[in-house]
Amino acid sequence: MRDLEARDRILAATLKMLGELGYTRLTIGGIAIEAGVGKATIYRSWPNKAALTLDAVRTQLPDIPVDDVGDSRQEVFAVADTLAALYGSPKVRLVLPALVSDAAADPELGRRLREELIQDRKRQSATVLQRAVDRGHMPKDTDISTVLDMWAGLMLFRSLFFDLTFDDRAIRNLVAATLDSPPRVTEGPEAD
Repeated sequence: MRDLEARDRILAATLKMLGELGYTRLTIGGIAIEAGVGKATIYRSWPNKAALTLDAVRTQLPDIPVDDVGDSRQEVFAVADTLAALYGSPKVRLVLPALVSDAAADPELGRRLREELIQDRKRQSATVLQRAVDRGHMPKDTDISTVLDMWAGLMLFRSLFFDLTFDDRAIRNLVAATLDSPPRVTEGPEAD
């Protein structure tokens, strides 16, 4: 029980300090003091600051809405809205560039970043888009992976470089464009 309480305090302290200091100035020692634990307690669960930060941010990420409500446009909008909120989140904007940079030098961190932050949410999002395809609201050859990559790229680009988030109108436009003219799976060697 005490380990779980310490873990919760460590994650909460990481998020608090991340918001106050940013990723670059965040230190394991500072987090330990804020959480009321020793640095060794932190290092027993996380090998470095990047892994700890990844876990802390992951606890704050919203679930992708995957419920079948019978309306593809509404379901796809809910996914796009959730992803826009995720990529526009101040904590994600603070930490994601640093995590990506650290992941380039740390393959294990890169794997965790993909598996814990990206792939699961992409898989959940893809189930909703696939349902729209199955209902005939998008072409059978829609490249769902590319749709989601395009959304993420656009949302992150606006968020990171222009401090812009997607409002309802922008999300509705994005969904309309996706449903009306999605990218298609191509045949041949360039499809790999």
